[in-house]
Amino acid sequence: MEHPEWSARFDDSFVAIDFETATSSRESACAVAAVRFEKGTVVDSVVSLIQPPGNEYDPFNISIHGIKPRDTQSSPRFPDVWRDIEAFTEGSLVIAHNTSFDMSVLRRSSEYYEYRPGGFAFACTYRLSRSHMPEMGMWRLDVLADEFAIPLTHHDPLSDAEAAGRLWLALPRSAALSHRSLLDRHNYRLGQFDVLDYLPFSNAASASAKQPAWHQYSAASTIDPGGRLYGSHVAVTGKLAPMNREEAFDAIGRVGGIPVKRPNRATDYLVVGSINLAVVGPDGMTGQHKKAYELQQAGHAIQIIDEDDFHCLLADEPL
Repeated sequence: MEHPEWSARFDDSFVAIDFETATSSRESACAVAAVRFEKGTVVDSVVSLIQPPGNEYDPFNISIHGIKPRDTQSSPRFPDVWRDIEAFTEGSLVIAHNTSFDMSVLRRSSEYYEYRPGGFAFACTYRLSRSHMPEMGMWRLDVLADEFAIPLTHHDPLSDAEAAGRLWLALPRSAALSHRSLLDRHNYRLGQFDVLDYLPFSNAASASAKQPAWHQYSAASTIDPGGRLYGSHVAVTGKLAPMNREEAFDAIGRVGGIPVKRPNRATDYLVVGSINLAVVGPDGMTGQHKKAYELQQAGHAIQIIDEDDFHCLLADEPL
């Protein structure tokens, strides 16, 4: 497997980032932090508040990170802040915990302000932890920080970014492997960020996910009996960025899957999209997600997957 722009220095030299948002909308970035690691040591960091659109906040988001409208009423807007972060990260591998969130915030904020950020390679400690430590069952940053004795003040962007970086260092060391060997073991390729040509950090065999896979099937006229999801029961929770629920169910059906409204003992997959924390609470799990986890713990073969995995299944690529 090729790792785009891979360099041995990425093992211990990289930049870890973290965003916080003011509302459930991904374009509502209200803070960002970046921490530079060189040879496994923190050498520099930058953190900034961001004025979100309209300086509007949801009370629940405030309860999570403590940032309030008065804190950002005079703060710079996203493009001005990201220019500084971009200069800070230039030439580095970027690490985040749950890049489906952080890269989505970056993409949506850029689209909102019609700003074109530069590209970079990135990796996700959430996805890598999930593949490397499936027995954990939950891979939130606070859970993994406890597992690896990493100091963390959760939802403080600077602390979250540093913890994600330390987790990136800890994962291969726990298996006595290099980063490249660990990525090879789980078939991961580095993500490539660009607002117009985006590839997720993924262990799919092909890089064909540049276009959401559901577009390849939404025009199909017949169900494919050879499809990867043929005969599989699939539930969806949360919001899927490129499609609404009806389109997701249509895409499932056209590759032979059977959409279901909620997980049960016969369910094969639960797809977890972006979640409104104001609705589900600080654990970040919907009722369907909790039910699927309970079924897993009881020995049922339900797989809990994210949006990137879902697109891989639609495109008949391995997870």
